[in-house]
Amino acid sequence: MRNGIHLFLFVLLTFPLFSHSEVITLTSDTFSDKIKEKDTAWFVNKNLGTLWDDLGKAIEGTDEIEIGEVDCGTDKPVCSKADIHSYPTFKLFYDGEEVARYRGDFTFFSFLFAFGASCQIKLRQCKTDRVLFYFLSFVIWKTKQGITSVTMMWKYMKPSSRDVDSLKNFVLEEADKAATNAQAQQLDSDREL
Repeated sequence: MRNGIHLFLFVLLTFPLFSHSEVITLTSDTFSDKIKEKDTAWFVNKNLGTLWDDLGKAIEGTDEIEIGEVDCGTDKPVCSKADIHSYPTFKLFYDGEEVARYRGDFTFFSFLFAFGASCQIKLRQCKTDRVLFYFLSFVIWKTKQGITSVTMMWKYMKPSSRDVDSLKNFVLEEADKAATNAQAQQLDSDREL
């Protein structure tokens, strides 16, 4: 991919089963500043089981992975600022503005709708010249019993390679488009000078 984009995976308030790296916490105090950073791209989504782990592995050959967390249960303003109102929602932000929304294959997620919502977000960070992405999604859990059921589903129902490939292609294509657009804007700006 252009400009040597480096990907970092941030798993936000996920079950201990998925925590395996350093955690970076985003709050209502830090969220707005982070999505405006021009040297980092953030892919954010709410707890989706192994999908982000599988996506990280699919991209891992060329990118470094880290983990972080945001708890929308205690930091509801973060979900409000990101305009997260339904499940699943994946959004791409560039320089603090939403520029794309993923509308791809969600076959794995159809099983999760019955469980309601309790805010847990996963975050994926990419270092680039001027690009910042956030993919956002959330799941609400009604009861502890619901969490147990979903945890068991994640153990036995992994997302298909089609889910992972669909997200991977979207991430790589949109990052490439945003980097190309940023370069074109910079060239136009330089020509005007």
